[in-house]
Amino acid sequence: MPMPKIVKTESRSGTSRGSSPVSGADPCDGCRLLQEADHRIANHLAMLAAFVRLKELELARGPAVPSAEAVQLLLETIRIQTDAVARLHRALASNGRHVFSDLAEHLHATCSPLASLLAGRVEVIEDFSPGCQVAPEQVLPLTQIVSEAITNAVKHAYSPGLGGNITVRGHQAELGGFVVEIADDGPGLPPGLDPGLEGGLGLRLMRALSKQLGGHLEFRSRNPGTLVRLTFPTGAALGEGPLYRQ
Repeated sequence: MPMPKIVKTESRSGTSRGSSPVSGADPCDGCRLLQEADHRIANHLAMLAAFVRLKELELARGPAVPSAEAVQLLLETIRIQTDAVARLHRALASNGRHVFSDLAEHLHATCSPLASLLAGRVEVIEDFSPGCQVAPEQVLPLTQIVSEAITNAVKHAYSPGLGGNITVRGHQAELGGFVVEIADDGPGLPPGLDPGLEGGLGLRLMRALSKQLGGHLEFRSRNPGTLVRLTFPTGAALGEGPLYRQ
């Protein structure tokens, strides 16, 4: 019996079925986009794993039995970061390397779950300016810094049973880039503490993440409360910064 002939059919656009449309684009461009997306997600997952390991050390050094609120805050911050990576993955899959995230939406997604958890004791107030776009590499470090600052404020600014307000602001800086502030109305920084050089694992984590963003982190005692201010470059400026060379 003669072997059947394999006939290549043509689509109406003039290309073979299963082949790429003739558009002048590099046929490997899609592969490169997928590799770039995978690389970014892998970096974020590695950062998340490092965060979990750091928190494991922090728990080991803390009280033998941590409070229920401390455990809930820890689990919630891990869930928030996991959701941030998931959102980034969906955005990269849809838009490739040109994806950017709205700073206000991202900060709200970070603060809202913590506000729900702390409702009745600590009020988390949001004040975000629209139109600020952050790059994919900035998403998880921002999430970690903001959630860590809120957690630190709850732990150190308010004794068990006492409450207050934590205000999170995000806006464009006057000289370019962005500013994110986390302010509480507690007693302020302990006397003699230099949070830019000293402090526990939480402060060390925040300082390391701000450097990864190519940003500047400062802490100020106010009357009342403590202000944490992060200033960092836009996504365009970040393209030549340290985060892209890791």
